[in-house]
Parts: sequence; C-alpha cells; structure tokens
Amino acid sequence: MTVHATLLKDAAAVVAAGDERTRSQIMADILVERVTGLATASAVPVTVNVVISDEALLTNTPSAADVPGYGPIPADLVKQWLHDSAAMVELRRLYANPTTGALTAMESTSRCFRKGLLRMTRFRDRICRTPWCDARIKHGDHVESAESGGATTLHNSAGLCEACNYAKEADGQQPGQLHSYTITTPTGHQLRSTAPPLPLPFPLRDQSSDIAAA
Repeated sequence: MTVHATLLKDAAAVVAAGDERTRSQIMADILVERVTGLATASAVPVTVNVVISDEALLTNTPSAADVPGYGPIPADLVKQWLHDSAAMVELRRLYANPTTGALTAMESTSRCFRKGLLRMTRFRDRICRTPWCDARIKHGDHVESAESGGATTLHNSAGLCEACNYAKEADGQQPGQLHSYTITTPTGHQLRSTAPPLPLPFPLRDQSSDIAAA
C-alpha cells in the first residue's frame, strides 16, 4: 500500500507538470526506473518477419513488402532495416507459384551465421581471412556460397572485414578444409587463406613421455 501511495503521489506531480502520459503509464515508468535504476530500457532483440520480392528488394520498383499479421509496408523501409549495421538479418528464400503468386515452399536453412557460430569463427580466424588484410572481422561469410549449396557451418565459414566480403563477390572461392581455403582472384591468381593457430602460453610437449614417466 505504501508503494502504491507513493507512486500515485509522484505520478500526480508529473501529470501536474504537463506530462502527456496517463497516470498509470507514469506510475509504471517510475516503478521500473526505481527498481532497475534505468530511466529508459535498453534495446531488446525483436524479430520482424518480412516478405518481399527480389524485384522490390534489388531494384527501384515501387512495390510493397508485407509483415505477416500487420500488412503492407514500403519496400524502402525494409531496405533501411537491411542497412542497419547493428541488426542481425536472416534471409530465407520463399518460392511462389509463377502464375498465381501463392507461396508454395521455403528453404529450410538460414544463410545468416548465428551469434554462436559467428563468435566461434571470430575466435578461430581473429582477423580478416583475406591474405594481407589485417582488418577486424565484421562478417561471417560462406567459403562455398549459399547459392552453390554451401552450408552455414563452421567448416564452410570465413571471418571477413566488410570491404573484403563485398569485394570477394567478384572472386571465385573454392572450398577447402576447416582452417584453409583457396581464393581465385579475377586476374587468375590463387591465394591460400589459412586461419592462424591459437596462441599458447607454453610450447607443446610430447605427451607420450609424460605418460611413460607416470
């Protein structure tokens, strides 16, 4: 009762000062602020499913996208979301009947590297995998492209900086082993990219001698 009475009194003072929120909203906000110590909530992950055609996404065609359960939204708004560097974006291909436009199928796997997989890729590669580039890793990339059937796995992943990830679309990359793969440049040169070994606090020893001594 004391808490409720205090919130009522403080909310009334805020309303008297001209705040446009309702008394209940102000009471809830005051309670959250005093419990958490935060005046505003930090960003929280939100999933927004959007259906948009490849034509609307890649061209300037004046088409709309659709948010299931909400309705049509401008395609330009979706493009703004996709350019948000802080957002995690997943792309899944939907297949529609070419005559009726009705959706008939969806690919079962995502082409986005989830946080855990991307974190593991960063631990393994440490810097951009492009030879002679020591920039920080920004993107998780498919060594064998998703379009060619490459899986979204650690084995088929490479940590790249943003510039190298975009530039490599002109390259022909060939899949290799977990820590190594070949890059074929537009000029025909082949470069080998190998993930660096993890730094060790002491040199490796032959454990067989330890076992024999024991």
